[in-house]
Amino acid sequence: MQRTCFDRSQLPHWVVLTICAAICLGALAFSPPRPDTPHLTLFSLDLPSTCSFYYLTGWPCPGCGLTRAMVAAAHGDLAASWDFHRLGALTLFYILMQLLFRLGKLLAPAFTTRHLGSGIWLNRGLPLLAVLFVINWVINLVLLV
Repeated sequence: MQRTCFDRSQLPHWVVLTICAAICLGALAFSPPRPDTPHLTLFSLDLPSTCSFYYLTGWPCPGCGLTRAMVAAAHGDLAASWDFHRLGALTLFYILMQLLFRLGKLLAPAFTTRHLGSGIWLNRGLPLLAVLFVINWVINLVLLV
């Protein structure tokens, strides 16, 4: 039986790690929004807002402002992050924890299994985050009316 370098059981960890790393690197690559414009900037190019839900309904979606909030949080501006989306910094923190856990599972599986378990606390955090997004969205809609 031929042995390969890649273990298929690690594929979910690689997928989550790649997505989380891309989000974290993207948050650092963008420049935080300036006070005079709500747009993100990448290499001095203002990027347009792309929320289809907002364009179709005129109402903010549950994630409206999340990208700007995560970029602001990644650059250390927690007040601006809160202003763009109340859950931006928490979402970025959750993604960073996922990144670190998956990296640990790939580099030191015995250590992470023994000390961190199977990541059940991270798995339970995702539904909680989803509920918080819905609550935040309802609050935004009530304040909008």
